[in-house]
Amino acid sequence: IDIMEHVGNDLGHVLGTLHMPGNSGGDGISKGTEVENVDSEFHTYTLEWTADHILFAVDDIVFHEYKNSADTPFNQKFFLILNVAMGGNLGGDIDPNFSEDTMEVDYVKVYQ
Repeated sequence: IDIMEHVGNDLGHVLGTLHMPGNSGGDGISKGTEVENVDSEFHTYTLEWTADHILFAVDDIVFHEYKNSADTPFNQKFFLILNVAMGGNLGGDIDPNFSEDTMEVDYVKVYQ
């Protein structure tokens, strides 16, 4: 489960993506949103995951909802991912002058 997936060549575009059998790699169940000042301000990325639904939000604004049920694999342990997609089909071409960058995370909280 990608809580947030920044698209490398379109940094302000953020995705929330669910990967499972039949929906792995580039076929994940995904929706995106635009986030202003993504490279200069902190933002809150939220995943609310229950037996009934999975919600993705940025700064408390829900942008992706998925109906969870006993028929989906999201009622067992899963990896939670914070991702910056660089290169490939999603992240696109990398500027040849690119040398480094930083993803700064203030905290990660998990509630049960």
